[in-house]
Amino acid sequence: MSEEIIFRYSFVAVVSHLGYSPYAAQGLAAITFGIVHYFGTPSGIPGVLMAAFLGWILAKSMLETKGFFWALCIHFLQDAVIFIALFMKP
Repeated sequence: MSEEIIFRYSFVAVVSHLGYSPYAAQGLAAITFGIVHYFGTPSGIPGVLMAAFLGWILAKSMLETKGFFWALCIHFLQDAVIFIALFMKP
C-alpha cells in the first residue's frame, strides 16, 4: 500500500491538481517506480523496464478508476506471483 501512495497517488494527485496532462503523471510514476526497482527482482535494466511499465499501468488504472483499489490489487497479485516463484526455487 505504501508503494501505491508514494509512487502513484502522489504523482496522480499533484499532477492532476496542477492541471497537467495525465500522461505526465503516468510518466513520472513509471520513471520513479522503475528506477527504485533497479535492485529488485528481476534486477538491472530488464527489471527497471518491467517495473516502469507496471508503474505506468498502475498509474493509468488510478486515473481511470479515480482510486487506488485496482492498482493495489494488481500490484499485490503481481508481487504474490514473484514471491511464490522465489520461494519455490530449490
